[in-house]
Amino acid sequence: MRRPPLHPLVWLTRTRYPLRHGGPDRQGRRRSESSRDLRVNAPVVVAPNVSFTGTPIRATGEVTLLGSVGDSPVGWTVGFIQAQWVETNWCYYRGQHVDDGSIFIQRGKPPARRYQEGRDCVDGSPINSVFYSALPGHSETANAPAGGAFPLKLSVRHFDQPSDICALVERNTIKGRPNCLSEAQLEFHFCTLLTVRTPGGEFHHQRFLYWNIRWCARFHPTTHAVPPAAFGIELVPSGTDANVGHVGAGAPADPRFSRVLTAPQTGSCNQVFAAAIAAAEAVGSPNRHQSATWQKFDVRRS
Repeated sequence: MRRPPLHPLVWLTRTRYPLRHGGPDRQGRRRSESSRDLRVNAPVVVAPNVSFTGTPIRATGEVTLLGSVGDSPVGWTVGFIQAQWVETNWCYYRGQHVDDGSIFIQRGKPPARRYQEGRDCVDGSPINSVFYSALPGHSETANAPAGGAFPLKLSVRHFDQPSDICALVERNTIKGRPNCLSEAQLEFHFCTLLTVRTPGGEFHHQRFLYWNIRWCARFHPTTHAVPPAAFGIELVPSGTDANVGHVGAGAPADPRFSRVLTAPQTGSCNQVFAAAIAAAEAVGSPNRHQSATWQKFDVRRS
């Protein structure tokens, strides 16, 4: 998903790619840089929800196509692919008094969330274009032009800024009482790749980067209006952080998500996420657990 830019994390890669070979030229000149400035922001209450945001991740990639006499650059595309392979997403609510009840909503596990791994793309971009965004103006992909002269450099830019919201209040249908948000944990892990697609539809991954962002917070309403006028917010340091790995060469040999990088899929990460939230929060959902008292729930369960 896309949001207005804040402080960027930037990684840059350059590589050279011969058209007459079946794979990338590993001996070509290339350079990679990254500035690790990815950070989480403290949750912000914007009634009727609390908002979780962080600083965005940005990337710039350059690939140079090396052609010979008679070669055509038409049909070659450079772009970014992004896969998500971990989602932790749960919320815990409780009433003002012990006998006002409690609620645990598990938004990151089956059956509400059908699977963890999936290919990510922006809303509005064709799901099976494979690239993170094929929308004009996003500059996530670059197509080699007809008649382009070799060597031909193609440049692309990537931007993402994961965010989420949780409702401040859920109604406990056992007690008929409002239960206020007491604790939430959210965690998203991604791998972003710079890749080259041949005219025949084959992908040759050039660089990859692992990164993640996570929040864990406890909430203390200052009043018990619906919704409360304000919350005290306590971040749990061990569960709140953002991390960026080193830029790697080639394709990540990671069985946790490698099968979804270019395979057809029926929904993007955003669509899987939205469906999981709606399913988990519905009264009667197997992912929504209610108690007549304050109860400690096992956050590992569905």
